[in-house]
Amino acid sequence: FPKSEAASLEKLIYRQTVAPLLFLGCYAKPPRRKMTTIASAAATTTTTGTSTRQEEQGEGQDQQTYSNKDDEVLVGYVVSIQSADKNLTTASMISHDPKGASACIHSVCVARDYQRRGIATAMLKEYIKHLQRLNERICSEKDVPLERALLITHQELISLYAGAGFKLVGESSVVHGPDPWFEMVYQL
Repeated sequence: FPKSEAASLEKLIYRQTVAPLLFLGCYAKPPRRKMTTIASAAATTTTTGTSTRQEEQGEGQDQQTYSNKDDEVLVGYVVSIQSADKNLTTASMISHDPKGASACIHSVCVARDYQRRGIATAMLKEYIKHLQRLNERICSEKDVPLERALLITHQELISLYAGAGFKLVGESSVVHGPDPWFEMVYQL
């Protein structure tokens, strides 16, 4: 993301603290090693929850230096929090409502060296499966199933999200940075 749109480290820590099950990371060996099919690698090496090491990110969130026990690097991630709103709003970007039926996706990020290899699409498809698995695990009446995944995107990325099954809702009321946003939804 451009600096004007990137989430601060503090916001990412907050989101991970309040909704750790709504984080998904994609790990891969560093670029010096040849990777096989990225889509299958992304789907099989994703994890949720807390990372093993946190370091400050560079501008645009494309300088990930997080690593796991196998010397793989975090090459992409999806970050959400829950909201009771049926649309992604400015308020839903700020606070987490654990009883909300909407998973509001705030970040779908892939490190620059790994972009255009199908990782974002693979992560999104795996993320939707993850949300569906979370719904299957609901055990009590106190737990609220997720009904939808929401996100906002710029016009040039609508086709990326549509390729992962999201439907265009229309122009968003959210103002975040200089360019307009478009809301998309995936009904779970």
